Amino acid sequence: MKTYMVRLFSFLIVMLIPFPFVSHAQQALSEKATIQAGYGTVTIGDTQWQRFSFRPDIPMGRFGVGLDLELFLDDTGKISKEGWIFSNRNQSIDTILRKIYYVRYGKPQDTSYLRVGALDNVSMGYGLIMNNYCNTLNYPGDKKLGVVFGLENVGTFGLGIQGMVNSLGDLKNKGALVGGRVSAKPFKESSIPLFDRLTFGVTFVRDVNQFAGLKDSDNDGYPDFEDGFPDNSRLWLDTDHDGLTDYTHAAPGDTAFVDPDADGDNLTDYWYKDGTNSGFDHAIKRAELINVKNNRNGISVYGFDAGVPLIESPIRLDLYGQYAKIHSGGWGIAIPGFQVTSGGFQGRIEYRHFAGRFRPNYFDNLYENERVALIDGRIYTKFMTLPDMTLNGVYGLVQYRLFNFASAQATYQNMSGEERFQDLTGKAEILEGILSHVPKISIAEAYFYNTYVDGGKKLTDITANTLFGTKIGIGISPSISIVWNTRYTFTPKDPTGATGYIRHRFVSIETVMLMR
Repeated sequence: MKTYMVRLFSFLIVMLIPFPFVSHAQQALSEKATIQAGYGTVTIGDTQWQRFSFRPDIPMGRFGVGLDLELFLDDTGKISKEGWIFSNRNQSIDTILRKIYYVRYGKPQDTSYLRVGALDNVSMGYGLIMNNYCNTLNYPGDKKLGVVFGLENVGTFGLGIQGMVNSLGDLKNKGALVGGRVSAKPFKESSIPLFDRLTFGVTFVRDVNQFAGLKDSDNDGYPDFEDGFPDNSRLWLDTDHDGLTDYTHAAPGDTAFVDPDADGDNLTDYWYKDGTNSGFDHAIKRAELINVKNNRNGISVYGFDAGVPLIESPIRLDLYGQYAKIHSGGWGIAIPGFQVTSGGFQGRIEYRHFAGRFRPNYFDNLYENERVALIDGRIYTKFMTLPDMTLNGVYGLVQYRLFNFASAQATYQNMSGEERFQDLTGKAEILEGILSHVPKISIAEAYFYNTYVDGGKKLTDITANTLFGTKIGIGISPSISIVWNTRYTFTPKDPTGATGYIRHRFVSIETVMLMR
């Protein structure tokens, strides 16, 4: 069976060699069916795998479907069960859901829109609560099947509805990120200038269980970092880490593998199958584990906003304000705010005020990594890291797309008060209009995110919120391109980061072929 599957993926790749390579920018603009296949290496966690992938992308009018089929092999040629586990109902459902990259109806700018699968850029309102959220940050090691939908300008009051779920799999396990927004133009029929364009919106986003961000391979509720048997949902407790389970939760049939000395103190534990314990070691010290299904830690952020276009043609100028509150935490406002849009240019500037334990853009493109972290064996949620202080400052955004030649975006935030911090993010991409004239280079992207940088540090200093990387594609023939995708993240060695940061490098090298 293993040999057959390898041959099948190899056959698909060979069949695609005669067809021309198309860049990612072209794929985004294309309305034709495409099939992409690849073979290369990918780093997931600390393990490097050979990865075969096969991704058909089929638009059908306003509908579109993308599948994602993959196969992982280690350095011995052994096929990983990753993504192909049918041991129980939950794992079977998860396996099937992982094969769907996306299913969509319409596009975000349409009156009605629905997408199920990979979510690359989700914002609500003017972004003070959710801005550029994505569930693909750790793809392909961590695939999430999310949902986002929207309706705009419906009925007499111009009703708008937007909703999202980051992962249907997490939702099933009561650990998803869910959000919704309702907007309206209550004076849409008014003859008073500007009133007919005034829009009000209310947004609510909740992470039902931040602990769901901890990896739990066997879905038993015990995260892998503490689970003595991360691939066995019937076992989890191994206090002395000797590979034998503590008898307290041994399932029927597993008693042959029970540890006679659970806490590893060289004193034999005296036990019986009926659970009584009156033996040699009367002070057995067993590990206390956290079951994330039974110990949920959620967080909610809600708020409202209002905006009106002062000028709509040929340059659009919007005036807006927004308010957000973290439940049991602090709050923030951004008012006034101005947004200018003209052709490929967009600029935004706003005055901000924060009070208490608050963070703007709480659900952003780094949230999947920030929602929960393991530091020195302890669990820290993003909310736990927020300082309690009052801050004032400004936020600005500039982005520009020069036809099909290049695009760039940068944001900057400077807040001061009891303390001071800055944010800096940037992304630049060379597009097909230039790449088509550059030999061999098919993709060229770079990005940098550094948020909540202490005022005493430089914007280029490494913090726990630093992420940067590049994606470079080299065309080795008209039909084949090799893509290097390198991403760096950082975690502190201690809760404060005073002793430095541990760098995590994620690299994928993939051979990509595409046919129309």
